[in-house]
Amino acid sequence: MLRYQTTASFGLGGGWQIMGMIPVDAKLLSIEYTTMDGEPYDPPYGDIHHRNETLFGLGDGRVEAQYFFRVAEGWVLGGGLGATVPLGRTEENPYALAARSEKHQHMQMGSGTVDPAFSLSSAWTGTKWGATLTSSGSMPLAENRHGYKPTPVLQFSVGPTYTINPSFITTAEVSLTREWQAKWDGVPDRMSGRTVLTAGGALIYRLNPSWATMVQGHSTLGQWSDAGLILQRFKGTIGVSWTPKAR
Repeated sequence: MLRYQTTASFGLGGGWQIMGMIPVDAKLLSIEYTTMDGEPYDPPYGDIHHRNETLFGLGDGRVEAQYFFRVAEGWVLGGGLGATVPLGRTEENPYALAARSEKHQHMQMGSGTVDPAFSLSSAWTGTKWGATLTSSGSMPLAENRHGYKPTPVLQFSVGPTYTINPSFITTAEVSLTREWQAKWDGVPDRMSGRTVLTAGGALIYRLNPSWATMVQGHSTLGQWSDAGLILQRFKGTIGVSWTPKAR
């Protein structure tokens, strides 16, 4: 799974800003059928369930109105309220299509719904050491036109930061994510719902006051779910940010 994501924030003054995010996703799927003893197997029903393919397109975006304020020297709190933007392609109920032996797709690019979303953050910065604590989530309230109600999501992350010099900053974090089950026509999707614990770190290099680059990596420490869901053992991120000079 690959993602290119553009995030933009526009300051409104007085601690307020508008944030918008648009992702472009590529999902490369490879399937191999075998018998219980590991021998190759060619299913008589063909590729109606799973197939070798590449899915490409927009994912769901996100828009938030955010507010940040300084509590004390080096300590900033903030939060935002907004919604997801249904830009990604959706699919018909795969379980209903499978029951009719029709070709179907379990991997969706989007949800097809506008879901309330929030974010909270706290950052403390000292001369060398600092720390961040963040939380974010979304709470779907309705089904899309295919009868799909997306997964409610809640995430927490915490970790230290260390300033090596004015140009280099390192960060580390532990993150806990809970995804509840999605639903198709009111029936829980058995291939959804999980709790994931990850840990990772990043190196940030400031080219100048306006431009910075980042390399980040996360590894999954544990995943718990009722079904055997896809496990992302490692996730890597390369980023570039630009901040215009203050007027």
